[in-house]
Formats: sequence, structure tokens, C-alpha cells
Amino acid sequence: MGEAQGLGGYLAAEQKLEERQWGKARSLYKIVVETGPDYLRPHAMLGFLRASAGLGEGAASLRLLASLVDDNELLARNREFWLAAIALEYAKIPPEEKSRKESIRQLREALKIIDARNGYVRLRAQVRLAMAELLSGAGQGRQAIKILTESLPELRSVEWAGLRAYQKAQLAKIYLGIGERDWAVSLLEEIRHDPQLDSRHFKVAEAFIEGRDLGQSSVTGLIVRDEPACLSVESTGCFELRISASKGEDKLRFAEKGQVVTHWFNLQKDPFRTVNLLQGGSLLEVIDSSGIPVPVPAMIELLESSSARVRFQRRNLSLPSPRLEEYTVYPNGQIFVFIRAEEVGPPKPGMALLLTTPFFGNPNGWRVISPEGNLPVKPGATFEGRHLLLSRVPLPESYWLVPDDLLLLPGQAGARLITHVPLDPRLSIRRRVSCEQSGKGGRMAVQLRITPSFLEKPDLAEKYRGAYQDPAKLTAQSGNLVIDDPGDLNSDGFNEGEGCHVVRGARAVEFRAGAYDRADPVIKFVSPGVVGLPDVRIDGRIANSSSYNLCWERHDTLILRWNGTIPAGGRSLFTLE
Repeated sequence: MGEAQGLGGYLAAEQKLEERQWGKARSLYKIVVETGPDYLRPHAMLGFLRASAGLGEGAASLRLLASLVDDNELLARNREFWLAAIALEYAKIPPEEKSRKESIRQLREALKIIDARNGYVRLRAQVRLAMAELLSGAGQGRQAIKILTESLPELRSVEWAGLRAYQKAQLAKIYLGIGERDWAVSLLEEIRHDPQLDSRHFKVAEAFIEGRDLGQSSVTGLIVRDEPACLSVESTGCFELRISASKGEDKLRFAEKGQVVTHWFNLQKDPFRTVNLLQGGSLLEVIDSSGIPVPVPAMIELLESSSARVRFQRRNLSLPSPRLEEYTVYPNGQIFVFIRAEEVGPPKPGMALLLTTPFFGNPNGWRVISPEGNLPVKPGATFEGRHLLLSRVPLPESYWLVPDDLLLLPGQAGARLITHVPLDPRLSIRRRVSCEQSGKGGRMAVQLRITPSFLEKPDLAEKYRGAYQDPAKLTAQSGNLVIDDPGDLNSDGFNEGEGCHVVRGARAVEFRAGAYDRADPVIKFVSPGVVGLPDVRIDGRIANSSSYNLCWERHDTLILRWNGTIPAGGRSLFTLE
């Protein structure tokens, strides 16, 4: 089986597993285990086991697990990780079909093998939590409490504050199960008053213990928290990004190392924010292509803050000619970056990007996916393409917290993104990306998408690229398109640097999708001539307020973000009244 069939077969099996089509999933996983590329085989084996358990064949799963533990060839790389993963799978087989004692023994052995290095702190915690669940289910709640309580010192650092809150919430739940409510309340109070935690941890813990939906709220859009040490941007139930910069005067902040987004939490799978996926890196940095990236101080200024979007600016003052970078974040995981020189002058050195790929729970590293055949690029090669898609192979279980894909798109058609593929993707979490023909007149724009997953749909990444570089067409009624907005690289009324269309003096706009689906389109209305927040009509009907975000950017500018998709070839009339 070739690389294409191996990866394609694995992704097809993943889809069948999600659909609970156990038999089809198992057949597809079996093919990958027997004939697929080496890096995929352990993933496929775990999927095969999960599908077998879904079919009620727990005994067969146990035999397979036993053989897998002894398969040194299959688990040649990251053996300690895979042994822990196998032990966790073993723990999920229904108790009546296996020995609970044997499962606990395997989990204990896994704890001996994996240590706190290499990002495995949370994996160790997951193993202990699985042990506690088994013990509680067997009526040994006291033993479960002992295991979790004695391991709390391992989580005392601020880096693992969220994980500590999660483990204490699990402890509280066990205490409730054995009728000791006072201890459960005491643990909740510890979470509430822990200086390394905040009110969100307490609310999520409380909901978790009571069995309510974790951490969700009625807010649709972004929530911004202006804290002394960082600026936090949260998309409810989706992600949280943090800009680590100390608060200064007015809206200015100081970033000592010059990094921008230093924390990324996947709230969909990690509502307790137990793991910062960036681990000391910065999600996306702009560097000079001719130099070596070194930490330099920078000023961060919050430009715009609303439920529709958040914008902030980074100014690097250490360069001969200061450079400005403006970041625009949307609730669906789109991040637009507009880069320009602060002063007009002679040509400056080219710009490159430094992209940090999450490491946690990702034993095989991230792979560059070529648009040709949707295949991983060979290690050691140099990739050049119209977009850059970095993907990890997903594991068939929800406790792995890393999103599946990162997609980087240049703002101009014809632009190329170039990066070197490391020989061992496990050892490189920072990727240098050169941008060729990506800007005009010292200006450049890119889009980074941190959601959704692209690899399952081979043409989706290219569709997003096309939609970005070939925007929808707008006709402003009683107004005009703004073609000189600073981030508009092509003077066509679409601001590539902010990811929005711009009109002036108009309340009604006809939106023509053109060749691509337009997901969550954004329109910036400059001087619309309305007071307060108007109603929004779409095709003559008043839209439900949950269908859009509408916010004033400045006293004369409204931002409308439509929460939906206008299909390719479709037309819609947006009206403010």
C-alpha cells in the first residue's frame, strides 16, 4: 500500500469510528496496520482495538493489546508514549470482560516508564485518573483518592495550574461519590482561592462535578480579558489565545521577549486549560528573512475589542526602520496578520514567518502536507506551495488535546510559501516559512487558521486559499467600496490584512459569493449613518441576533460578522436599519 492509500485509509477509518460503524472502521484499520507506513501503524492499531471493543469483542481486544505490548518493531519509536496509550485503551474495555486488577497493574507500569519530561506530565496525570476511575468503580474510592492526592505536588507549578484544577475536580467528584460532600466543597474552595487559577477554572470545575455542560456560556463570539500580565482572547468553547505582555499606560503593553501569542488552549477538548499547546513558543512571529530570530522587546497595543473580532498591533522598535504587525482574530479560529513598515524608505530585507506547532500528545510530530495528492512531504525536502498545511495524525480518542491541522495562507494570488521539512518532525516545533511574492510596497498579509481539520477533505485547504485570494464581490447601495484601506493589497474593497470587506456611506450591501463558499463573512461599514446598534436584515428579513455579531469599532465604523455560510454562486442582501 502506498503512502496515499495508507493515510487515506486511516482517515477513512477515523471517520467510520466517529460514526460508530465499528465493523467498517476495524476493516480499514486492519489494512493500515498490516500494510501502511510505519508511523501510521501504532495509530491504526489503537483504532483497531477501539473498533473491536465497539463490536463487543473485548476478549479479542485484550489478546491484541497483549501482543501489541510485546511488538518492539511496531512500537520502535516513542515506546513509553505508546505503552501508556495502550494501558489507557486497556482501561476502557468494559470491566466485565477483563481483570480490573490487571488493568490497574498496566497503568502502574506505564507510570514507571513515562516520566515528567518530554511533555508527558499530563499523560501521567491521565494514567492516574484512569486508575482512580477503575478503583472508584470497584468501590475503592479511598484508594483512588490516595493516588490523586499524593500526586498533586507534581502539578504545583503555574504551568500545570489548570491540570491541578482538573485533578482536584476529579477528586471532589470521587468524594461526592462516597458521600463526603464537605471534602468535595473544600476542594472546590481550594480551586476558587488558588492564586494561579481564575474564576473560569472554578466555574468549569463546579459544572464538571455537577455533571453540567463544561464551561459553556450564552456568549457567541469573542471574550477579551484585559489582565495585568496578559491579554486573553477567548472564543467560547473553542479556543483561548493569550498575549503575554505586561500592562503599561493606556492600551499599551510591553512584551519583554517580543513574542505575541504565547498561549493557546483548545477549549473544545480542554475546558480546564490544562495544557498550553505552544509550550514557550509563539504561535506566529514575523522575522527578517536574512537574520537569525532573537528575542527583542516590543510594544503591544490593543486596537479593537469586541465579540466580532479582536485586533492588536505589535511594534518592533529595535529595527533600523520600525515594523508594524497588526493581528485580527475571529471567533472561528481565523487569524489575519498585516505587516508593514512604519516609514516609507528604501527597500527593506525580506520578511519570513516563524510558526510554532504544538508538541503535546503528538508522538510523531507535525508533517507538511503537499497539495499534490494530499501526502506528507518527505523529511529533509524543501516544500514550496500556494499554501502551507501542517498536520498531525489524530489519535482515536478524545483525551488528546492537540488540534489536527494548521493552515497558513498568503494574501495574494501567485504567492509561494517555502519551508524546510525537518528530518525528524518530532524534534522541531518551530517552522521557518519564507514568503515569496506575498506583498506589495513593503506590505504583506497572511491568514492562519487553527480550526477546523483539513486533512479529511483533500480540497478544503485549497478552497480556503481561493476564497481568501479571490474574495466575494460587493455592491454598496447609496455608498461605495473602500479600496484604499491600509490592509487592502489589491485595491478591490477586500482588506486581506483584516479579512473583511470595506464599504463607506452605505447601509445596504449586495454580497455575491462567486466561485467559493463564503464562511462567516465580515463587512466593515464606515460612516453608515446610523445611531446605536441597528437591526440587521438579510434578503429583507430581520435576522436573529444569534446569526451575527455587530459591534462599533470606532465612533464611525460598524463591524458585521455573519455567523454562517453563503454558498458558492449565492447572493445575499445585508441591510442595516
